[in-house]
Amino acid sequence: MNELIYSVRYIFQEYLSKHNCVFFNIPEYQRGYKWTADNVKQLLNDLNNFGLRRQTAEEFYCLQNITVAKEIVDKTSCINVIDGQQRLTTLYIVLSYIQRSLTHKIIPIDADILRYSVRKTTDAFLREKVRTGTLWDKEINPDDAESKDQYYIMEVAQAVDDWFKDNTLPTDVILDNLKLIVNHVDNGEEETVFASLNGGKVDLDGADLVRAILITRAARQKYPTITSQNRTNQLANEDQNKIHEYRVKLGVELDKMSLWWSDKDVIDYFEQLLPNRISLNRAFKYRDYPIDLLYYAFYEAFKSKLPIEGKDMNLRHFENGIDMNNHPGDDHLEFWVELKELHLTLMDWYNDAETHNLVGYLMYNFKSDIITFERIYDIWKKAKGKTCFKNTIKRIIRYQLAALYGDIDGGKETISKVIEGENNDDVNEKLICLRKDILNTSTYNWYKSKLTSKILPLLDILPRTIVKRGKEVQVIKHLKQKYLKHISDEDKEHVRSQTRQIDEDCMTEEDKQLLLEENRKGLNSIGNIVLLHQSINKSYGNDKLILKMVRIYSEYVMDNANAFIRPHTLDVFMSKLKSIDINGADSHEIYWSEEDIKRTVREIDEQLSAYLDFPEIPTTNTNNKQP
Repeated sequence: MNELIYSVRYIFQEYLSKHNCVFFNIPEYQRGYKWTADNVKQLLNDLNNFGLRRQTAEEFYCLQNITVAKEIVDKTSCINVIDGQQRLTTLYIVLSYIQRSLTHKIIPIDADILRYSVRKTTDAFLREKVRTGTLWDKEINPDDAESKDQYYIMEVAQAVDDWFKDNTLPTDVILDNLKLIVNHVDNGEEETVFASLNGGKVDLDGADLVRAILITRAARQKYPTITSQNRTNQLANEDQNKIHEYRVKLGVELDKMSLWWSDKDVIDYFEQLLPNRISLNRAFKYRDYPIDLLYYAFYEAFKSKLPIEGKDMNLRHFENGIDMNNHPGDDHLEFWVELKELHLTLMDWYNDAETHNLVGYLMYNFKSDIITFERIYDIWKKAKGKTCFKNTIKRIIRYQLAALYGDIDGGKETISKVIEGENNDDVNEKLICLRKDILNTSTYNWYKSKLTSKILPLLDILPRTIVKRGKEVQVIKHLKQKYLKHISDEDKEHVRSQTRQIDEDCMTEEDKQLLLEENRKGLNSIGNIVLLHQSINKSYGNDKLILKMVRIYSEYVMDNANAFIRPHTLDVFMSKLKSIDINGADSHEIYWSEEDIKRTVREIDEQLSAYLDFPEIPTTNTNNKQP
C-alpha cells in the first residue's frame, strides 16, 4: 500500500490522468452522503483559521486519509473510493461553488469527475443542481431512503453558499494548502481494506460494514472461476464487469430493502419481536439505520449457526458469512441468499393481516427465553404453508393463555409438544375452566385478573363480521403495533359503573340501595370491561351510556394517533345500538344491563373458542339418573 500526500488541486486536476482513469467512483458498498451543514461550516472555519495563522506557503492542512483502488466500471478505467467518499463529495461541493462564483476559472472541474455506482439520482443531483448552483425545487424528506443523499448534499451546498457570503477564504488555501493522504491499493483488496479501515470507526454503523462485506465478497463468490485466478494479475475487463454488475445488483437490492425498513410502522412492529437488548447495541443503531433491524433478525434467526458465539450481536458475526451447506467457498453468498429470504419472509408477515396480528400478539405479550424470534422463524421454515404456520401460532397462544390461567409448566419440552400439535389434557382442562369463568358474570373478578390484559387485546385480532354486498363476510383488520398489547396509557374501564343513575333528589335511600345491588350484577365480568386510553376514560368519567357511545364513536372516526379506540371496545359500545331504537328511547333508559353483559360474554366465548379451537364445555344431563 502506497501513501502519498496530494493537494486538492492535484487530486481533482491531475490524479485521474496520471493513472489513466476517467472518474472517481463511489462503489456499491459505500453508504450514502451524511455530512451536515455544521460539518462543512466547521471545516471551512478551520481552514480559515489555518489561513490566518500560516507562516509560509509550504504549510498545509491535512484532511485525513482517503483510500482508493484502480477499477474497471462500465468498461471504463476509474478510481474506486474505498474510504473517503464523504470528504471527496464535500470537496466537490465546495469546488463547484468556487468554480461558478469566481469570474475566472481557478480549476476546471469535470461535472462527471465523481460518480455513484448505484445512486444514479445522486449523480444527477450533483451535476444538475450542485454544479450549477440551482436550488432544489421541491421539499426533500430526509427519512425517504431514495432522497437522503440529495437532502444532505443540498444542506451542505446551501451551508457553503451561506458561509462564503459572510467570509473570505483565499482559494490557494483550499487548492494548494489543503491536502489529503491518498492510500492507493491493488485491485481486488477493496473489501479487506474497507473492513480494516472502518471496523473501528464510530461514524460507521454496522449496516455500512455488513453492506460492504456482502457486496464485495458475495460478488466474488458468485463467480468462483473468475476469482480463483491469481489475485496479482489484472482481471480481464469482461470478468471485472461481471463482478461489478452483480455488485450493482446487490447494492440496488439492499437500497430497496433499506427503503422498506425505513417505514416507521415497520420499525415499531419488528422492534417488539426482537429481544429487548437490541436497544443497547451501539454498533448497530437501528433508529438511525433501520435496516439494522433486519440484521438483528438475521442474527436472532441464525445465531446458533453463525461461526462466532456471543450474546450480543457485532460485526464479527457477519464477517465469515454463514455455512449452510458445509462448503467453505460460498459462505457470504449463502449469507446473502438467507438474508434476502428472511427479508421477504418478514415482508410477508407484515403485509398479511392475519399473520401480522398473530405473530405480533404472541411476541408482544409472551416473548421470553422460550418464545423467541428464532423459534417462530424456525416454525415458519418447517411449516407446510401459511395456514399451517398460523395454526401453530394459534396453538402457542392457546397454550399461553391456559398456562397464565392455571400455572401450567411452560418449559421447552412442553412448548415443543404444543408446536407439534400434541394433545395436552391439562391444557384442555384449564381452557374449559377458562371458558366457564368467561361466561361467569357473578363471581369471577376480571377487573383484577392478570389475564384480562391478555384477552382484551386478543379480541382485537379476531375476525370481524361485516356486511358486504348484502352478505356477511369475515374480515381481519391489519392492526398497528399499539393495538397488539395492553399499553401503559390504557385503563381497564367498566362499561357500566357501579354508581350509575343515582339521582339524589328523586330517589329514596331504599331505591338507591336496590339500584346499587343491581349495578353490582356482572360489574367485574369481562362482558363489562373494555380497554380505553386514559385521556378518553378521564374525559367522560361516569357519564350516561348514550354519551359514552357518542364520544367513543367520535374518537374512533377521528382516529386520534395518541388516543385510539380498540376494535373490541368500539364493538361493545356500538352493539347497544342493535338492540334499541335511539329515536324512541329515553336516554335514562339506555344503560348497559345484565343481559347486555351476558350477551357480550357469550360472544367473547364463541369467538375465542372458534378461532383458537378451545375444547367444548362438557354438558351435565340431570335427567340421566342411574337406576
